[in-house]
Amino acid sequence: MAAELTTRLLTAEQFLTADLGEGTFELVHGEVVRMSPPSPEHGLICGNIAGILWEYGRRSGFGYTLSNDSAVLTERSPDTVRGPDVCFYSHARWPRSQVSRALPPVAPDLVVEVSSPGNRPGAMLQKIGEYLNAGVLMVWVVYPKSRTVAVYRTFDAPPVVLQLDQTIENLPELPGFRCLVSDVFL
Repeated sequence: MAAELTTRLLTAEQFLTADLGEGTFELVHGEVVRMSPPSPEHGLICGNIAGILWEYGRRSGFGYTLSNDSAVLTERSPDTVRGPDVCFYSHARWPRSQVSRALPPVAPDLVVEVSSPGNRPGAMLQKIGEYLNAGVLMVWVVYPKSRTVAVYRTFDAPPVVLQLDQTIENLPELPGFRCLVSDVFL
C-alpha cells in the first residue's frame, strides 16, 4: 500500500503568525504561495495611489490607507488571505483606532491591485471575485501598459474602464474623492 502525502492547511490566523522567511506571501485555499517581487514601476504606481488615498483620507477624515500587501481575508475553510497592493478603509467600517496585528474584522471599502506583466487575466479575475464576494465595495485594477484603471463594483457587470485623460470621481464609496487617472502614473 502506498503512503499518502498530505499537506497541512493553514488557517488565516496561523498564516499571519507563521515565520515564512523573506519574501511576500499569500494564503490561497490554506496553502502558502510565494509572490514574485514587483518591478520598480509597480512600486511607483502603488506609492502614488497610496499617497493619493492617504491625502484624501487626511483631508476628508473619511478613512485611511493600508499598503504593503496588508492582509485581507477573502475565503474561509480553507482560508484565503490576499495582500492587495493598496486598500482603503472608512472609519465607519473599521475605525483606525482598532487597527492591530490581528486580521481585519471586515473587508476594505476599496482594494487596489496593480497588474504586473506576469499576472494571468484569469487569476486576476479570480482575485477580483474573491474581494467582491468577501465584501469589498470597490476594486480598482490598474494597468500600467495601457495606462488605464478598471473599476469593479460587482462581478455581474463589466468594469468601468477609465483612460489616462479621465478622472476618478463621483464614487459613493469615497465621498468627495477626485483624482486624475494620469496622477496614478506620474
